[in-house]
Amino acid sequence: MSRRIPEEVIDDVRSQVNILDIVEQYVQMHRSGKNWFGLCPFHTEKTASFSVNEQKQIFNCFSCHRGGNVFKFIMEIENLSFPEAVIRVADLGNVTIDQEYIDDVKTGNTNGADDEANSDVSVLKDYHREAAELYHHILVNTQLGEEALNYLHGRGLTDDLIEEFQLGYAPANKLLLPFFDEHQPDYQKLRKSGLFVELRDGNLSDRFRERVMFPIRNAAGQVVAFSGRLLQKSETQPKYLNSPETDLFNKRDVLFNFDKAKNSVRTEKNIILFEGFMDVLAAYRAGVKNGVASMGTSLTEQQVYTLARVSKKISICYDGDEPGQNATKRALELLGSLDRFEVNVISLPEKLDPDEYIRKYGEEKFYTKVHSSPESKLAFYLRYYEQGRNLDNEHDQLAYLDDVLKKIAQSTDVIEVDLYLNRLAQRFQLDKNALEAQLKEIRSSQRKKSNFQQQKNVLQKRSIAIDPKLQAPVHYSIIEQAERLLLYRILHDHSTWLKVANIPEFSFVHENYQTLYLLAQGFFNQHQAYDSAAFLDFVQESALQEIIVSLEMNNFAKQTSEQEVSDCLKLILQASPLEDQIESVKIQLARAKRMNDQDTVVALTVKLIELLQRKQAGISAI
Repeated sequence: MSRRIPEEVIDDVRSQVNILDIVEQYVQMHRSGKNWFGLCPFHTEKTASFSVNEQKQIFNCFSCHRGGNVFKFIMEIENLSFPEAVIRVADLGNVTIDQEYIDDVKTGNTNGADDEANSDVSVLKDYHREAAELYHHILVNTQLGEEALNYLHGRGLTDDLIEEFQLGYAPANKLLLPFFDEHQPDYQKLRKSGLFVELRDGNLSDRFRERVMFPIRNAAGQVVAFSGRLLQKSETQPKYLNSPETDLFNKRDVLFNFDKAKNSVRTEKNIILFEGFMDVLAAYRAGVKNGVASMGTSLTEQQVYTLARVSKKISICYDGDEPGQNATKRALELLGSLDRFEVNVISLPEKLDPDEYIRKYGEEKFYTKVHSSPESKLAFYLRYYEQGRNLDNEHDQLAYLDDVLKKIAQSTDVIEVDLYLNRLAQRFQLDKNALEAQLKEIRSSQRKKSNFQQQKNVLQKRSIAIDPKLQAPVHYSIIEQAERLLLYRILHDHSTWLKVANIPEFSFVHENYQTLYLLAQGFFNQHQAYDSAAFLDFVQESALQEIIVSLEMNNFAKQTSEQEVSDCLKLILQASPLEDQIESVKIQLARAKRMNDQDTVVALTVKLIELLQRKQAGISAI
């Protein structure tokens, strides 16, 4: 029998958690006045416009205008249905819920759940969860996985680590499709999952074969993709094969182990970038649990924004060979472009990667190196630009100094600049004043380039259509301002509520505000007092929830005045007949067009324009 999560359970979860505690597991927040601010997790931005109000238990982004309560936040950030979000919030907030409700949500057995519970996204998550369980079972419990398990043990991975990361094995004899066939799957959704390839005859075949399987999880810890590593070298197959991009997975957004690392960041106050999955796992085994890796590609801007939401400090621990050092330089430049990180580099000797270093020198030495031996960005650049150069050669020496001084010029720390200028002067037996003069010229040139680029960016922005959702602030007509203020007073002031309720056939001009007014009547029939977080759940529709959040985040005066309410009512009541006139003229105009009565069309068009102008200006037709 299907059951809906009872309202009292939902209310209990909402009342026992603090939205800030939940949000801070995904976004780094800082206090400003009565609210908390951070980088919005729903779009890329450089200036924090995402806000949380602890008192009202709501969030809002002033740029993309997403907002809601704690359940809405989890629904948006983890792509969950409402029942799934309730269970997830309870889990994050350590609130106990009866197991029967948890089981019902996991099986989709909840009445009244929104359509998303059975959407493609929800089904695809189930497919990936089941695939991960199958691959893991094959690895640890069958002879088919024996070679792969021996390989992982040989790489230093323990059974506990294999279990924690749910590593698996995809054998040669394509078992995944027959496994799903037993459950009568939706083949169109299987095609969208990325777990299979479609053959010429239209049939499906397992995408991953003879590969050690690394489940890729989103920030919520849900499997959304896989990366498979070949056990045997192949001339025709890539060493690593990743899932294609799907409704669940975008490789430019996802970071391996981010779901676990973001929790460790709270204590470590730092996140570490590695190049590969095995490096992350080896470091994890060594006690360094705040490490992440990109998906076989260079670090992307989207991944950098993801990191920025949870940490201001980044350490780069890439391979010690030349490609690894080049990747470190690219990552430093990308991180530096945001100007919001404290970045350092963990350099490994002998061109070793982290996994090799741990196997050679041990976990304890690696742990110590990570925590006590990072080098600054400038120290890395001084070492990096030595590669391939003979610094006894005058030409190479001048080229080296030019490269290094360009990096020093970007530093705003006067002590750091002085330190490295002294080092260069001493090393190359140069006059420090000469280096300072050269540095001054470089900075002047960089400023000119920066100013030119800024002007270019302004021109480009003018020519690019901006997403309407990111345009702010929103401007309201006089009528709509009155509606917003009156609705806010109705929700928060009982005397205003009674005054409006006693007006026969009162109606707001705009449909959304009228709908919220009617919903408020239903809410107050069930609740003695207004609670914005609870009302958001009662409303459910996203567009209406965003209006509520925008009202709650507005700076309306705390005290209600009778004159204010009367003025709002006067504007709204006078505007309602105007709306009726506009609708009537539109009907007459349509009829005149059908009759091909051009004189009437012209006259009615003029009248409609006049009425619309009066509506826009908030002027009545009295």
